[in-house]
Amino acid sequence: MLAHPAIVLAATWVPVAEASQGQQQQFVDLDSITVLGPGQVQASSYYVDRRAGSPQRTTYLTEYDCQGRRFRDVVFDGPVGSAQWQPVDPDPLNRAAMDFACAIAQTDQP
Repeated sequence: MLAHPAIVLAATWVPVAEASQGQQQQFVDLDSITVLGPGQVQASSYYVDRRAGSPQRTTYLTEYDCQGRRFRDVVFDGPVGSAQWQPVDPDPLNRAAMDFACAIAQTDQP
């Protein structure tokens, strides 16, 4: 699979959440946050899971519906991901990524 340009060019990774005493972490690329329309943003992120010993990293390009509190993965390079809209609230790490991306997008609006 070819890498998506937004993922390849990501430059400013910000840690937004962790769980399992730091064994799981979620990062968002600040420079990739893009407003798609009213209440919708897109962002590159990656998730690291160290619970099984060696770190497993999954990179995503995700669309977030800020008002609807849902997400869909547009591009991902690992075993976890969904192209369908999913509720974000059951997943605290992804919820933190959405809250961060939506807050940044809101501050960038005129």
